[in-house]
Amino acid sequence: MALLTTSSSSSVRRSTSSRLVKLLAVLLFLTLVSIQFSLVVRLSKLSELDDPPRLHGGSKPIIRHDGNKDTQSADRGAKDNTSLLQDEERLITPSTSDGTLQGKERLWQMLITRNVTQLYASYWNSVPHWDAVTNNIHRTAPIIHGLETCETFQKITSDSPSQRRIAPAGLFNTGTNLLSVLLEYNCQNPHRVAKFNGNAKRGHGNEWQTRWGKHTPARYRRTYSTSKNPKYSVDEVLPIVLVRNPYGWMKSMCRNPYTASWEGISNSKTCPKLKKGNNQWNEVNVKFGPGQTHHKSLGHLFNDWYGDYFYSNSTKDDGNERNTTAPFPRLIIRFEDIIFFPQEVTEAVCKCAGGTLGHRADDKDVANGTFHYVVRSAKAGFGHGPQSHRNGLIDSWIRYGSVDPQSEYSPHDLALAQEVLDPLIMDAFAYS
Repeated sequence: MALLTTSSSSSVRRSTSSRLVKLLAVLLFLTLVSIQFSLVVRLSKLSELDDPPRLHGGSKPIIRHDGNKDTQSADRGAKDNTSLLQDEERLITPSTSDGTLQGKERLWQMLITRNVTQLYASYWNSVPHWDAVTNNIHRTAPIIHGLETCETFQKITSDSPSQRRIAPAGLFNTGTNLLSVLLEYNCQNPHRVAKFNGNAKRGHGNEWQTRWGKHTPARYRRTYSTSKNPKYSVDEVLPIVLVRNPYGWMKSMCRNPYTASWEGISNSKTCPKLKKGNNQWNEVNVKFGPGQTHHKSLGHLFNDWYGDYFYSNSTKDDGNERNTTAPFPRLIIRFEDIIFFPQEVTEAVCKCAGGTLGHRADDKDVANGTFHYVVRSAKAGFGHGPQSHRNGLIDSWIRYGSVDPQSEYSPHDLALAQEVLDPLIMDAFAYS
């Protein structure tokens, strides 16, 4: 009997010990997950800050003349190894005397404001000339759609101007993060800054997204909120809607679809595959905050989503005439324009909401009175795809200014896209 008791007691101890080991293992796992998440969040915050753009592959930084040890060391190392570098890998300062600045003056001026003084010749040679840029983006000046609604927005919020907010909205892959950073650094609501005793960092009045969610269709504007306790009303925020050339946008969705799904999404050769083999539209399902939406194809998703912001009534498929009067105060701007005309666009947006364009006192990255250009990717954190698919300012010039995205489509796929895409929206933003 004693032996049975001892054995039973030992068994209990082993069972207890086993449970403790398992519990400790779970606690250790949760601790590691927590640490990893914390690191990711910190890195995400750091990624939103600007530092020198890098060469393809990220191995050779553009040299900045800011006098710190790292810059001086990199400069000396580059000079010492000049004889070992091929001609196209040498560091240059673009100049009119040797022709390296010709046709790229506007782009170089943006970099100068961020203290960039030299870059690798091969990298700079990849940057398209301004004539090529304007040809591929179909414009020589930005398009700001909806300026007639600015006065209405300011009147609606006139009783409490310190409550005015500006917030980006747009489908996935349209530059909403870049716009939010441009606004945060360069635009302030003077009434709100005064409310925070002159602290523009806290009182600038720019939100990361609209109250209903930046990717959420506007039809949910009054019925859905990302916050349980919002600090401002729906009418106190001016949505700045980002639209992108749908030919380039659809290809970008193939690379990083976020919460959208459709047949053939992983086949880079046939994506976006607007129709199936049976000549039926290839349905797209998208998960948004309020729920899932369904669309006949990726092109139809573009029409449906932007139709909510573009028309006073919902987009129809029956051919009925649609009212293009703004459904509520909002601006619609082009993704391409915040890359190539960031200052002009930011100024127009800021003025529309009753804000002032100006340098923030706490911003030490640029000289006082200088527009803060974002020279690094504004995308960071979960859901934004791998680093190789994220671009800094120079990479964006090369990628989006060098080719017209329609050139990526076969004649058959181009004809399908033209059949689907809303002609009024296409014409309004010079995408036809």
